[in-house]
Order: sequence, then structure tokens, then C-alpha cells
Amino acid sequence: MGKHAARRGVARPAVFAFLLLGLPALVAAGIVVVRGDGWSALAPGRAACGQKIKVVAASSFAPVLAALAPDLAKADECVRMDIVVADGRAAPDTVRQTSADLWIPDDTSWVGTAPDLDLARLGPENTIGVGGAGTVVADSPIYMVTDAPTATKLRAAGDSWLALANLLDTDPGVRLAVREPGTSGDGMVGAGSMAETIWEGQGMDASAQVLSRAYTKTRTVRGGALALPEKPGEVGLVAEYALVPQLSKLGPDGAVLAGTDWRVSLRYTWFPTNAALADEGRAAALGRLLDALATQDGSAAIAAAGLRTPRSDEPDEPPPGAEQLPALAGKQMPYLGAHHVDHVLATWYAEDRQTDLLVVVDVSGSMDDPAPGSDQSLIRLVAEGCAQLENLLPDDSRLGVWEFGAQLDPPRDHRELLPAESLTASHRKATAEVCDGLKTHSNGTKLYETILAAYKSAQDNARKDVPNRVLIFTDGRNQDAGSKLTLPGLTAQLAALADEERPVSLSVVVFGDAEATKGSSAELEKALEPAQGYVDTLATASEVSAVFIHVAAGGLHG
Repeated sequence: MGKHAARRGVARPAVFAFLLLGLPALVAAGIVVVRGDGWSALAPGRAACGQKIKVVAASSFAPVLAALAPDLAKADECVRMDIVVADGRAAPDTVRQTSADLWIPDDTSWVGTAPDLDLARLGPENTIGVGGAGTVVADSPIYMVTDAPTATKLRAAGDSWLALANLLDTDPGVRLAVREPGTSGDGMVGAGSMAETIWEGQGMDASAQVLSRAYTKTRTVRGGALALPEKPGEVGLVAEYALVPQLSKLGPDGAVLAGTDWRVSLRYTWFPTNAALADEGRAAALGRLLDALATQDGSAAIAAAGLRTPRSDEPDEPPPGAEQLPALAGKQMPYLGAHHVDHVLATWYAEDRQTDLLVVVDVSGSMDDPAPGSDQSLIRLVAEGCAQLENLLPDDSRLGVWEFGAQLDPPRDHRELLPAESLTASHRKATAEVCDGLKTHSNGTKLYETILAAYKSAQDNARKDVPNRVLIFTDGRNQDAGSKLTLPGLTAQLAALADEERPVSLSVVVFGDAEATKGSSAELEKALEPAQGYVDTLATASEVSAVFIHVAAGGLHG
């Protein structure tokens, strides 16, 4: 397996300058199938090769495979490729529909969007898996392209991806341009990595909030065009393979930054299917293709496509024309996990925010306390965040609101303020009114009983293939000395209710100092384990709004 890891290669620039004629236009029209059977138009009369593999590849990597196809097809142990071009979130369906043997997406992160594909997966701690799964066969750094004055702002703010995220959040003059994230790794990885810098330092709620606000200042480039800046103040995120041919067009006022905190790159990754690896002939053919990508010819084909060949022993060499670009940071941005990709896609596509959500709000007296760093009470901040939901969720979502305390609707400790229904115009109006009317009026907090009741309600009303979430806001205290439901009892009840056919995402948001509530929050989260529950502790007022944006962008589980 070791020979299938990233290897060193020496480029031969002339022989593999071949590119697929008209590929961008064909890709824009849909899926392109290219027969890699020795390219009979170039070699008429050649005998057919018996061993065939089907490869789904990103459009920017398909030229590499096309360049290698003739020699692979005429080798003693020949390999014939059917190359199917598919990008972005459409690629997993293409892998499934074509019964592909191999998928090479333009970034490792895409694999998280396809959990149901029968792919060979990465090994422990993201090591190379069976059949070379997870091998990065090429990469392409992403740069920030802008005008000179905006570049000066970015450098003054830290010359980093974090600086870009912060300026987008605070400077009205700085805007963003990205390729459509759902159809390109360029857009998904660029926007996602920028948000990831916030996640690293401030957590997932803040990351979702910054990404949401950045989206309102973003020009999304569709149809395969590049995200080069068009106006002063705009920062375009462009991958190296696409940027190099455009460098001469940037003009004297153009500027390119790499970011000094992270090296952000597309990583073209090798994912064979388990079915292919189980077949001796196809597994051997895949091994020969992976070996070919690591040869001198493979390196030449990668360079001719404008990509870099990853090397584990020394910094990789830039492809022709990229020498003038700024130096890259030494620290590689980790690939985005599935939940992180969900944030990006849910930010760009309202339909991805479809969810059935039950919001449950503690109305005990302590919720009248002022939020840290704010003159507003906790209950008012929750009310304002709750009201945002009707703008964040699409029509086919369902939204319900409960309040809870002690004996609000005897014998129940919660009261339904808004039934969980689809977000019609009337239900949106009702949501805004109910959220605005939230106020404290209870002397107790029967937290455990309410968690259990909300979980049961969500489970009973579950819809197939629609995310089902419960979001509870509380001071974190279970104020009921006479309660028969203890934490161990709650755990046992949730374990008995757990149903894979009706999953519920259960999140409890606790207000208070993180250190002061650390013990009780940890105990509560442990009690929620049978429901895969999550406890999020908020310490500042600004985090409340971020929670609501985060839950709309994919829930609180990270």
C-alpha cells in the first residue's frame, strides 16, 4: 500500500500538454463521458484493451487522466478508462449512477457529502486506507485576488485568511467573490476555509454567523466562470490552476495574496469503490493507474493541467507560470468535515436548510437576568434570535415553539405556543408574534421532564429524510426537588426511545460562564448520550444570535 502514497515525480513539459478539447463547455452542459481506450483517433487499428475501469473525476483533473490514457491502454497489462466528468455535489450521484470504480473529486472534503457511497475510506486518523483511499494525487492552492488598496487592508489586518473573514464581517467596503460552492471545490473550499478560521478560534456558532453575514456580501459566480474581482473592494477566491492563465490580465492594480496563516488548497483525492477493490482485475487496474500518476509522465500530466504533485519529502514545485505567485503558508488547512461542508452549502442554498425544528425556551425567572456584555435580558435575546428563524428556514420546513418552567399547563411543565407546522405566510407571521411575546413567568425549571417530552414530540412527528431537531434554551438548572426523573432516569428513557428510523438531533443551550457551568453541562451531555445529545454553553450576548443561524445552517452537532 505504501507505494500508492503521494510520490515524487519529475515533470516532462512537452509531451503531456494535451487537454480535452472543449471540456469546459461540455462540463457546463452536464456530465461528459470521455472514452480512454487508447484514443483510437490517435492510434487507429489498435487492438481493444480487455480491462476497463470507470472513473468519475473533477473537470480540472480529467485532462490528467486523458493524457495518461493512451500509454495505459497500450501497456502489457493494459487499462482502458471510461472517464466521467462531474463536479461538486452532483458527483456522488454520478458515481452511483455509473457504478464507477473510482472517484477523484477536487477536494477530500466532498467525501463527507456521500456517506452512502460504497467507497474505500481513509484509515485511522486520516491515514491512507485500503487501495490507496485518501491519497492526494494532486493539489491546487487557492489565492485571494483583489485590488491594491484592498490588499493593503488585508495585509494590515494580518495578511491571512482570518483577516479576510474579519474584514468581511466588519468592513463594509470589503466584499467577496467565489465560484458557486455546490458545483465547484474552488467555491466550497475557499468559502469553507475562510469560515474555518473563525471556527478554530471562536467555535462553530460564530463561524456559522460570520459565514452567513459574509454571504450577504458575496458575488456568486456561476456557469464555470472564474471568481476574479470586478469592482474595488472585492476579493476573489481563485484556485491556482485557473489563476495562472489569467495573471497577465490582472493589470498593475491587481494583487494576489496567499494568506500567511493557512495554506488553503484543493486536494484531488483517490477514492476507489469497495466493489472495484473486491474484483481482482479492476483492483489491479486501479493500482496501475495510481502508480502511473506517480511517474514522471504522471507528474508531467499533472503539471500540464496546471496542478501540483504533492510530495511528502519536500515542498512541491509550482506548475509552469505559478513561480510569480506569493509563497504559501507552511500550515495546511485540514480538509473540511461533513458538518463544515453542510454549513457552506446551507448558507448558499435555502433548500439545504429544510428542517423540522422545535424550539423550547426556559421562562423561569433567571432568564430575566442580563446577558453578559449586554443590557438585554437573556429571554429578550432568545426572543430576537427565535424571530430570525422564519427568515432563515425555507417554506417546506416545520417550526414549533414551546415555553417551559414548572406546571405551566398542568400536569405538563411545558406549554405549546406554536404548533410545528410548515412555514406558510400565516405561520411565519405567527412565529414572529410568538417569539416576540416570550417572557418569564415561572418560578421553577423542570428541565429533565421537558427534554424528554420535547424529544418524544419530535420523534412522534418525524418525517422521512427531513432533519428533525430540538433546540432547548435554559439556565441549565433543574429546579424541581420533587421530580421523579433524575439524570440517570433521563438517560434510561432516551435509550429506550432511540430509533434509527426516527432520529432526533437534540441540542441544549445553557447560559452562563463556561467554567462555572462546566461540571453540570458535562453531566447533562453525558446523560443525553443515548440521543446523541449536545450541550452548548453560551457566555456572551453575541453568541445567542449565532446559535440560531447555526441551527438553520445544519444544526448544533459538530
